[in-house]
Amino acid sequence: METGFVYSENFNQYNFGEGHPLTPLRIELTYSLMKAYNLLSHPQIQILTPKPAKEEDILRVHQKDYVEKLKELNMLKKPSYMALPEYGLGPGDNPIFPGMYDAALAVSGASITAVDYIMQNEKTRAFNIVGGLHHSMPGMASGFCIFNDIAISIKYLQNKYPNIRIMYLDIDAHHGDGVQWIFYDDPNVLTLSFHQDGRTIFPGTGHVEETGKESGKGYSLNFPMLPGTIDSVYLQAFEKIVPQVMDAYRPDLLLLQSGVDTHFADPITNMGLSTEGQEKIFKIVQENTPKYCNDKLFAVGGGGYNIGVVARTWTMFLAQMLGQTISEPLPKSWVKDLLEKWDDSTEEPPSLLRDRNVWIEEKQLKDPYWQDDLEFHTDKIVDKFENELIPKIKKPIN
Repeated sequence: METGFVYSENFNQYNFGEGHPLTPLRIELTYSLMKAYNLLSHPQIQILTPKPAKEEDILRVHQKDYVEKLKELNMLKKPSYMALPEYGLGPGDNPIFPGMYDAALAVSGASITAVDYIMQNEKTRAFNIVGGLHHSMPGMASGFCIFNDIAISIKYLQNKYPNIRIMYLDIDAHHGDGVQWIFYDDPNVLTLSFHQDGRTIFPGTGHVEETGKESGKGYSLNFPMLPGTIDSVYLQAFEKIVPQVMDAYRPDLLLLQSGVDTHFADPITNMGLSTEGQEKIFKIVQENTPKYCNDKLFAVGGGGYNIGVVARTWTMFLAQMLGQTISEPLPKSWVKDLLEKWDDSTEEPPSLLRDRNVWIEEKQLKDPYWQDDLEFHTDKIVDKFENELIPKIKKPIN
């Protein structure tokens, strides 16, 4: 299946500095693993060279004063420790760095390049691994996200194809709050976010009761998971709910935010998935896109702060898009590259693509009812989706 893959060496400009979790090394090592598996020379892949987004594209989502402030900061000669809380900028999540406006334009432009590729000439798949910046709000940065490339690409499509219906599916451990609020009153964008319960993690939102407003009521859906949720529990819920929502909504395009910070070894989240489980999640998406989503899938990256996990899982995602099977073990040359560039003594270097949660057996020994609690929680939400939320979704009128 022909797949567009967006890549540019300029992506390393989106760099909050040394020690920040969202390091450009994530993208560099993912790209090198894809290359090591010969995916980037696959006969069905099209390497797409992005152009920066235009200001008019940004202003469909973001406020003028925020954009002007970023343009001003863009001219700095060195990183700044100044704090601009009214814009969500400063030490912490979103430190100010030279060229930040240009870097954010590049990421947003990459997502626009991908959706154009999908919509033109009946292409069906595209992947922008630097995208997925789902926290940014119209007037401020948030959670490592300067511009919301997801919302920008959706608004771009709506401007070009006024009646298009888009389903946004977010599997990042953090709730896709920026995208949800931007389209909270829009029935032509259905948002469905699977994430760690907002009572336990940033941004603190994404509760089941957040279902949209006005004409968008019923088109915002959230499935908060308990910390520690493992493959079997997650997959059972995901496989039940996602196809039903797709079938009920019947979008023209599926936009997937494929954050992989749901992994049990992620340093800033508390979920319990393995890379094998994450691969199965994407397989469910892939299998159902032709059935219910006009066979159009645009995937962006997102969170994931264990670099070995990010590279392995996104490589498996791209392989699935191409219908390619990739096998164990990991290429030795890539593992060597990882060890040389990723100086993190707290993590064991991976040797296999597909791992399993090594902590499950220990947890079950300490608390025999631990998995029962996870299943009871997800079963309750599945029941609410099937009996209350999904029946309210309206199919398009043909």
